[in-house]
Amino acid sequence: MNSSQLFAMTALMETYGGTFVSSISQALRYADPVNRQKLLDAFPDLVEKYGPNSQFMKPKELMEV
Repeated sequence: MNSSQLFAMTALMETYGGTFVSSISQALRYADPVNRQKLLDAFPDLVEKYGPNSQFMKPKELMEV
């Protein structure tokens, strides 16, 4: 995950997650690379839900009316 993907993921976590998820997003932003990876490894469900391959990150398809 590159830095722009990480920033987008943490922004989504703060916007759509609860208090715990928001706190993890702040920890991810402040962590050094080693501790950031530890957090990402500890919470793969959050990476799946808010990360680069999540529904939030997929482009929206427009429907014709």
